Amino acid sequence: MDSLDSLNSLAKRVNVVVSASTTDKELAEMNRDPWSQSAKYGYGFVYFAVVLLVTTALIRFYHIWGDKIRIAKFKEQQPPVFSGSQNNVSTPDEYELPSAGTDASSAHFFPPPNPSSPQIKRRESLIQRVIPLQRVIALMRWIFYRPMPVVRIGNLEFVFPSLAVTVIVLAALIFVALYCFLPQPLYYWSIVLGSPPLAVRAGMLAVAMVPWIVALSTKANFISMLTGLGPERLNGLHRWSAYICLFLSLVHMIPFYITPIWEDGAMINYRTFITLPMYVYGNGLAAIVPLFVLCVHSLPYFRHKLYELFIFIHIPVSWIFVSMLFWHTKNFLSSWGYLWATVVIWILTYLIRLFYLNWMNPFRMSSFMIGEESAVTLLPQGAIKVTVPTQMRWRPGQYVYLRMPRIAFFESHPFTIASLCSDDFPSEYGEKYRDCTIVFRPSKGFTRKVFHTALKNGPFKTYTAFLEGPYGGMQREMAAFDDVIFFAGGSGITAIASQLLDLIKKIRDGKAITKSVKVIWALKNPETMEWFQEELRICKDHAPAGILQCHFFLTGVKDEQTDRDLVQEKIYGMLQGIDKRNSAYIREEAGGDAEREKELRRENEDGLAALPGAYTAAHIANNRHYYQPGMDPYAAVGSQGHSNNAPFDFGFGTPQVIPQRQPTTPRYAYFQPGQRRDNWRTDYFRPNISQMLTGYSKSFGRRACVFVCGPPSMRVEVASTVATLQQQVMTDPSRDEIFLHAENYNI
Repeated sequence: MDSLDSLNSLAKRVNVVVSASTTDKELAEMNRDPWSQSAKYGYGFVYFAVVLLVTTALIRFYHIWGDKIRIAKFKEQQPPVFSGSQNNVSTPDEYELPSAGTDASSAHFFPPPNPSSPQIKRRESLIQRVIPLQRVIALMRWIFYRPMPVVRIGNLEFVFPSLAVTVIVLAALIFVALYCFLPQPLYYWSIVLGSPPLAVRAGMLAVAMVPWIVALSTKANFISMLTGLGPERLNGLHRWSAYICLFLSLVHMIPFYITPIWEDGAMINYRTFITLPMYVYGNGLAAIVPLFVLCVHSLPYFRHKLYELFIFIHIPVSWIFVSMLFWHTKNFLSSWGYLWATVVIWILTYLIRLFYLNWMNPFRMSSFMIGEESAVTLLPQGAIKVTVPTQMRWRPGQYVYLRMPRIAFFESHPFTIASLCSDDFPSEYGEKYRDCTIVFRPSKGFTRKVFHTALKNGPFKTYTAFLEGPYGGMQREMAAFDDVIFFAGGSGITAIASQLLDLIKKIRDGKAITKSVKVIWALKNPETMEWFQEELRICKDHAPAGILQCHFFLTGVKDEQTDRDLVQEKIYGMLQGIDKRNSAYIREEAGGDAEREKELRRENEDGLAALPGAYTAAHIANNRHYYQPGMDPYAAVGSQGHSNNAPFDFGFGTPQVIPQRQPTTPRYAYFQPGQRRDNWRTDYFRPNISQMLTGYSKSFGRRACVFVCGPPSMRVEVASTVATLQQQVMTDPSRDEIFLHAENYNI
């Protein structure tokens, strides 16, 4: 009895349960040490995560309301608009036919501004003068906008997440490592004294991470709602949190093999956990094996090689992992509290997700349980366009998960929405419907199946489509920035098209303070522009004078001048909506036959007509960036007899009303090198992004937004340059913000 008392006394000093016969009073005495309190093991990580979440949410709401307030103040300060005839039109540029004037239907949505209104000069806010929060944010962006370098070892390539994710992951790893290894003791001299304290601490931290790992993995999650970070951006934190959980699980497991519980008669202390006639650590292995599978097959190499398998087994294996944790932990140190929290998060997110499933949303009965019809169109360069008329609503830049059961029953893949959702663009299905357009290149798996099916069935076949979403998107209000620059690489234009259309429309509606919009698109062949030919033409024709600049970089065109002229004329035809009726296509079709070329010209010349021009919005007038051509488009429009109540189409719905061609309009217009303008420009080399951004920054207003979607090399160069430009915000009081939004077109 004396030996048992001495053993109990030793156990109390080392903060461990000695045996199953230990009394509640003795347990309470041992729990006085803070390191032995069960709450301390898991709550430490919870505190760390909550502080990080709240800080991110506060910054998000600060930016959201700041954007809303700036736009609202701008709209209040706008002078009243009158229906005079002092409007201006765009000056003809390199690709533009002389305009016949903006038609009267445009005035219905975009009334002419007052040209004599004073230019509103925006100043530094009072809050910014007292608390230099923008400088602090710029300093953080100067650090965290910089991309992580790619590490190459032989043929292996290690791509790390963004610097912000890397810092968060390292901070979490250091935190849990210190929490595990810093408190003493790590082991006892005998297993009979109890479990190794190192193993208990690591195990509780691993269990405490499970709710956060699950919350970061779900598509409709409360973390995205609070922080504005889409599921695709939280996915990096989800994966690396799982890797840390695996590390802690190994730290929890290994000490039990160093001091096994079957030695020194310690088995009696673990009968609560080992109730079945099986391997003594069987329930522990049952929990760590699913976690190991989840972590290994989510590595980029295996995920890209076996993506369909990854999608198919990832969620079921995660269910098995949590179930095995219930069995393994036996509610030791109140561990089931974390696991039940995980189950609650799962249930809530699945219930919320029902409203994101377009075919399960109870408010959309037209597609309830049956999906929606879709059409598949083959585009140049082997691209595919899927059009789904739907009652779903989305913001520019968001993405949806698309499932087409007739093509691949179980496969659902994310794609960025390339079309604009607006009440002005109803679908042909009805006013409640909008055309959700998805454009992508076929690669393998699902996209390859869509391509072959469309090739086999032709363009008139319809398919049932199930949409889930929308998710992600840019949380900031782009219309609240003075200058906006878009960078697109190849098919990265899919994430930019809807953003550009939405921004141009808000500028024309007087709902944006933006004064400069630049689009830089690097692509190999001009035929790729046909994917968004109509969108580019709309932006070109309806953007206020001088506000929009497009710079195309064709990297796959030869150096011969004749090839360049041919490309320029093709681009001209696409931008003007002529659609293979200009001289470039005629010359190409004739194949050098002069008589055939003349015949084709005679056949097609009657199909040419001028497109309407644009005019300057109120807040652009007298701006330092732009000029004011002294032209009156309403005189020409009035002579054509258009009604002011005529329906206006921004370019997506029914064909736009086009005014009659004026006698002075030439039947053919072609590229003339001597008339090149900066507004629409084409070059035949790779863009020097760093040099271009640095040059553009010299004319930035108080706030600028840089939006990039393209290959990794483009995103890295843009991010590095924008990080460097943060020095302007930190040193120049006339600059408040240079914001970067990067999209991955391989979601």
